Amino acid sequence: MAYEVILPKIDEAMTEGKIIEWMKQEGERVEKGTVLFTLETEKVTWEVESPAAGVLSKHLAKAGDVVTVGLVVAYILGEGEDMPQDLRKTGSSGAQQESSAVASVPEKLKIIQEEAISTDEKIKATPLAKKIAKSLPVDLSMVTGTGPGGRIKREDVERFAESRSQLQKTETKTGDIVALSSMRKTIARRMTESFQSVPHFFLTVEVDMEELKKVRESLLATIEKRTGIRITYTDLFIKMVARAVEDNPEVNVSWAGDALSLHHDIDIGVAVNVDNGLVVPVLKEANRKNLEEIAKNRSDLVDRARIGKLLPAEMKGGSLTISNLGMYGIDQFSPIINPPESCILGIGRMMEKPVVRNGAVIIRPMTNLTLSIDHRVLDGGSGSRFLQRISELIENPLLIM
Repeated sequence: MAYEVILPKIDEAMTEGKIIEWMKQEGERVEKGTVLFTLETEKVTWEVESPAAGVLSKHLAKAGDVVTVGLVVAYILGEGEDMPQDLRKTGSSGAQQESSAVASVPEKLKIIQEEAISTDEKIKATPLAKKIAKSLPVDLSMVTGTGPGGRIKREDVERFAESRSQLQKTETKTGDIVALSSMRKTIARRMTESFQSVPHFFLTVEVDMEELKKVRESLLATIEKRTGIRITYTDLFIKMVARAVEDNPEVNVSWAGDALSLHHDIDIGVAVNVDNGLVVPVLKEANRKNLEEIAKNRSDLVDRARIGKLLPAEMKGGSLTISNLGMYGIDQFSPIINPPESCILGIGRMMEKPVVRNGAVIIRPMTNLTLSIDHRVLDGGSGSRFLQRISELIENPLLIM
């Protein structure tokens, strides 16, 4: 009996996926549960396993193909069994080679020229012009004739060929055209939609990190001994932000067309840079977790995010997102909201700066926080109170210890 290997639906919103690599070759013996190929979706890379033991048939979709969910990409066959004849549901009918969509400008010109040469006989041109056009080759339908009655002359063909040559040189200098990954396409679409449809406004404060720095140093050894994980500033920020949301529940909302969606749980997203883009795993009920639990949860999510092993459900439902670029030396930035969340907190690097305290100039570790806010659901007052509370907790971390 032949078993279908279909492109699985990893997420309820998923409609297609890209086959990255076949791990098993055509005609190879496989067992049930053997990884057959790796699949790239909008957010994750997934290993698709064999539904049964047997022999892997011909690959009906190749590595690099984008395939519609539910289509058959191969069969698992019994010994001596042939692949079913009816391939109307196979991946070969739905796959699209992305590489064909990104052919360079010179290649596209060449295709157009070759297809058009057969129509040259219908165009008014001198015999010499036609001969030169065929040898170059040049599509005479694209050439403007300067002879009597618009007849194309040798000079017209040569002039067009020279212009095309210059165009191709210019296009070549711009560099190669590279197909976008599914993740990058999703990021581009979501960020464009967010920035075009969500009216952002931004609030920035500078906070003193001295006390938070002391707290982290005092907890490092203890938490690492208990969990094997070094607590990060991001862990502390998650704790502070979750508490600030508790104190300002009006920010825990999302825009829902002509209404507001009120969230009961406080789930904090953390932006994670990965090889081919950006993902946002979500720490569920972050306000109910202590620092050890936050550190373990964050570490697990980030590690799996970087190898593409997050589940779709682990990247949904955030109340708001934290994006910390301090480790990259960024002083301050205004992040784009991750819809449908109401805001996102951008955190810059910690810098030793001179500040005035009680009339004296001292050196303190300072950090810029920028809160990007959806003005449809929050106003300056509510956003300011929320950001002030985050700042207060950072500068007085013992309030939540």
